[in-house]
Amino acid sequence: MTQNIVVAYDGSEHSERALDWAITESLERQAPLKIVLSTGRQTGLDQSFYGAFAEALQEESERLAKHAVEKARTAGVKAQGIIERGDAAGVVVFESKDAALVVMGKRGHHGVRGRVGSVSAAVASHSHVPVVILPEGWNPQERESRPESESFAGCVVVGVDKLGTRNAAVPLAARYATEHGLRLAVVSVVPTTSYLPMNSYELERAVQEQLKAPAKELTETVAQELRGDFPQLEIITRVLDGRPADALVDASRTAELMVMGTRGYGGFRGLLMGSVSQAVLADTESPVMVVPTGRS
Repeated sequence: MTQNIVVAYDGSEHSERALDWAITESLERQAPLKIVLSTGRQTGLDQSFYGAFAEALQEESERLAKHAVEKARTAGVKAQGIIERGDAAGVVVFESKDAALVVMGKRGHHGVRGRVGSVSAAVASHSHVPVVILPEGWNPQERESRPESESFAGCVVVGVDKLGTRNAAVPLAARYATEHGLRLAVVSVVPTTSYLPMNSYELERAVQEQLKAPAKELTETVAQELRGDFPQLEIITRVLDGRPADALVDASRTAELMVMGTRGYGGFRGLLMGSVSQAVLADTESPVMVVPTGRS
């Protein structure tokens, strides 16, 4: 049975972009699309007032669902609209149980409905399946142009740590790149010596090389393992300088997609999403796929 792609929709400009992305992905995978709308929780308002409010909200949701379903079907995608009452994040996470992928915009409408934008991080943290989140103002035709050695154009970018290919995000990134005819960029980040207290150029250079050597070895090892499973995939490796979140956000300015796990090596067991993942999700300029990792 083919699993659905779930897209969170609320009629906002950001969710419209997410719908377009999900339609394209559904066509690529030949997968049905489930368009999910939440009417929010019932408030403590007087029932005589809330009844009329809820009725108007339901009518608006039905109109939005009809629009989204018609748009998907016109594009050739099998689609259905689902309207559910409840917390927006909870509704989407519930629908993720039987899905292949969740797609949503980073921000949606504000107000009493608590729509998509206020819950994207919560969904990414709790979803049972990978979640693709599209940043505000994302336009693939307006990405930065950089020299080839500094660009990730045409690449799915995945950051690696000591977990290597044991991090579920890494093989998933390779599979996505293979299925979409893209290259895979395996990257690692080392701190620049500007963060270290030293005044000698020679010492600074030596320390930087010492830091980069194991990072280069790590990325090459991961790339070699992936080539065994994905022989047709073009894989490049890069070692970036700086703070991990800043370096990955910078890479997102030219990338097709950034893939990362909810947590990596050394993450605290109680945290559902690591600090680097949260920071990248907040500032990324490309779509980000967040893959559930580190769960027992």
